[in-house]
Amino acid sequence: MAILSKKIEEVDMRQLKINQRFSSEPFPSAAGTGAMKVRDEQGSYWKFQYKVNPRGERVLSGGHWVQFLQNNGVQVGDTVAIDKNDLWCTAADYKIEVIRRS
Repeated sequence: MAILSKKIEEVDMRQLKINQRFSSEPFPSAAGTGAMKVRDEQGSYWKFQYKVNPRGERVLSGGHWVQFLQNNGVQVGDTVAIDKNDLWCTAADYKIEVIRRS
């Protein structure tokens, strides 16, 4: 089960806002550095800017976020799932998957 799974809305095409509440920081390595390093299903690496805003929302943004969406053909209605790197790569702390809307 992914740490986070979110259906993409129009506003997420610029930056992904995660409204979900967590009992503790779900992405500790990203919170510590301000960047989330991920690997997608095609093996490409991405570095998203990561922050927690004053409302407690986690935000992924930056040029790599937009480029990731474009390169992976992500559309409104698709779902993005992020999980811990389960050792299938070493250059990224997390993995990201796109689940197409049906």
